Amino acid sequence: MSKAPTNSIKFYPVGNGDTSLLTLSENQHILIDCKIDNDAPTNKDKFNIKEDLDSLSPKDSDGRSHLDVFILTHPDNDHCAGFKDNFFCDDPSKYDQNAKERKAIIIDELWFSNTLFDRFKDPLSEATKNFKAEAKRRKDLFKKDPEKGKLAGNRIVLIDFKDDCKDDGLDSLILEPGTSTNVFNTKTKSDFSIFVHGPFKTPTPDSQDRNETSVIMQIRFGSSADPMQALAFLAGDADYNRFKRLLDERDDESIQWDLLLSPHHCSWTFFNMTPQAEYPAPQESAIEYLKRQRGSGIVVASCKEILDNDDNPPHYQAKKEYLKEIEEDDFYSTADESLVPLVFEATKNGFVKFKTTLTDSKRTAINSVTESPKTYGSIL
Repeated sequence: MSKAPTNSIKFYPVGNGDTSLLTLSENQHILIDCKIDNDAPTNKDKFNIKEDLDSLSPKDSDGRSHLDVFILTHPDNDHCAGFKDNFFCDDPSKYDQNAKERKAIIIDELWFSNTLFDRFKDPLSEATKNFKAEAKRRKDLFKKDPEKGKLAGNRIVLIDFKDDCKDDGLDSLILEPGTSTNVFNTKTKSDFSIFVHGPFKTPTPDSQDRNETSVIMQIRFGSSADPMQALAFLAGDADYNRFKRLLDERDDESIQWDLLLSPHHCSWTFFNMTPQAEYPAPQESAIEYLKRQRGSGIVVASCKEILDNDDNPPHYQAKKEYLKEIEEDDFYSTADESLVPLVFEATKNGFVKFKTTLTDSKRTAINSVTESPKTYGSIL
């Protein structure tokens, strides 16, 4: 894959699942969710996400790749598959020969939500357990040795409510829903921030249990003069109930969007209860939220091919509902080209699709590793 432009979002083709990479100024990268297939290096029908991440990531003096931030929106397996296999899950000081041989990527800063896991009642997949174990390691380390817990590879941000937090001594690590931040991996950005909306503090009676805790974010690209030039909205598998709460409880500016990652892989759950045959009319709140687009909105569906059948997700009727609110040319699916990620560059007037080709997707981005290296292992 040729290097994505600075200030852009890349959606990897992973079928029904999410893997979204934000490329920021100063050669920083944020990965939101992951579904990484280990057979991709030998499977000609799959895009090699690990190779792409490794080629884009800055290297330290020992040649180890670093990812600035990893954010998990919710504990479903299709949002964290391959986590332990591709990222290093331990203190970077223990990075051994095995990790070196498999080119395990060090996550400098991990974003984790106790609220999300406390209210998620379904059994956890092995990949999710691995993520939770790494988050626990980082929390425990900070409690025991805060200075070491602030080092790259050990850092953690908790997306939680301070008065509900069960972890004593971690208040300084909490980012509360309903607030924004422009600090990522210790660097303060003037051209990028994230407003965190969810999970909400309390569920609502009609919530769908499995997805009501999803981390919901408004991604803001801009400048010091105008911090909201291009707005993306990512909400994991959040259903229509979450979006009604956004309309009811948040200010209009924080829920606007130029690009929307279709929740739950273009599922009908964004529009109403399922099955769609029993709940055929979209909720007014879902349509009202879609009208919060600024200008010509872009909708991206991270899913398998959308066919006129009974699948959900993706759901054919859901796509048709999106197309009632946006232009057909502004609806994209990661299944459109199974070996080419979708890349959108943030501009002063929203997002523009960045041209990529199959040839690009198979070419190593050698230019990306010539960026000035960061300083790792110190508290910045």
